[in-house]
Amino acid sequence: MDYYPLGDLIRRHRAGTLLPHERRQLENFWQRAMEDTSYLDNLSPEDRALLKETMFAETRRQIARLEQPARPWIYTAAAYRVAAAVLLLIVAGGILYWNASRMTTIYSPPGEQVSIILPDKSHVTLNGNSTLRYATDWKKEGLREVWIDGEAFFAVRHTELHAKFVVHAANELNVEVLGTKFNVRSRSERSEVMLTEGKVRLEVESSTEAPVYLHPGELATVVGNAVSTHSVEERRYTSWLHQTLVFDRTPLAEVAMLLRDTYGLDVTFAGDDLAARELSGEISSATVDDVLYAIAETFNLKVDRDGQQVTISSP
Repeated sequence: MDYYPLGDLIRRHRAGTLLPHERRQLENFWQRAMEDTSYLDNLSPEDRALLKETMFAETRRQIARLEQPARPWIYTAAAYRVAAAVLLLIVAGGILYWNASRMTTIYSPPGEQVSIILPDKSHVTLNGNSTLRYATDWKKEGLREVWIDGEAFFAVRHTELHAKFVVHAANELNVEVLGTKFNVRSRSERSEVMLTEGKVRLEVESSTEAPVYLHPGELATVVGNAVSTHSVEERRYTSWLHQTLVFDRTPLAEVAMLLRDTYGLDVTFAGDDLAARELSGEISSATVDDVLYAIAETFNLKVDRDGQQVTISSP
C-alpha cells in the first residue's frame, strides 16, 4: 500500500475526496497531535498553515452545530470538546512553529502495512497503526535518526562514512546501528527490539546502566528504564512482514493487545479465565477476521464484533 503525505491528506479532506483509509490516517494524526503536540514539529510551513486553516474551518463547523436549535443536547458537549481541542492544537502550533524543522511523517492505518525508503536508501516496513518520523534531508556524514511509535522492521544500509543510524522509541530507548536488520515494537510503556542480522546497541537515556548489545536471534524488552534480553524464535517476531501471525502458547490477553495495537480493535473478555487461555499455531494471510475466527474455533468461544469493539465470551 502507498502512504500519503500529511499535506495531501489535508488537501483531500478540504476537497471532500478522502477515501476511508485516508480519513483514518488523518484522524490518527489529529488524535496523536492533541495528545502530544511535538507531532506538529513534523510539518512544513505550508502544511502547518493549511492545517491551521482547516482546523479553524472545523471549529467554525462545530460552533455552527452548537447554534442549531433542533435537539441541541446531542451536540453541545461533544462539539465544545472538539472545538476546544482544535483551538488548543492551533495555539500549540503557533508556539512550535518557529522551532519546527522539516520532517516527514508516515502513518499506516490499522491492519495495513507501508513500505518506506529512507533518504539513505535504508528500507523500513511499517506495521499497522504505526507512525514513523524522520528528517526529510539527511547529510551524507550526519546522524541518521528516526522516531517510531508502533512497530517496524528496519533494513539499514551501511554508509561509506559510517554514519550512525539511531531509532528513538518509547521509554527513552535509543537503538544505535551501523548496517543491520531488526524489528522494533514500541507501544505505550513497553518497547521490544529483536535482531535478525548484524549488531545493535541499546541505551535508555534515563538509566545509569551500561548499554546493552544485541546479537542475532536475541530480543530486548524495555519496561520503564529496565532492559532484559533473551533468545527467541525470530519468525515469531517477523512473520507479520509476510502477512502471517505465529503464536506459541500466547495468552489471549496478549493476542487482544496485538489486535488493539495493529488493528485498532478494543477487545473485552467476559471473564478473566478466557483471557488466560493460550493460543498456538500459525495464521497465514492474516486479517483481523482471520484472527478472530481462529480464536472462536480453537476455544469454542463466541466472538461478537461491532465496528472496532469486540467481545469474547463463552457460547
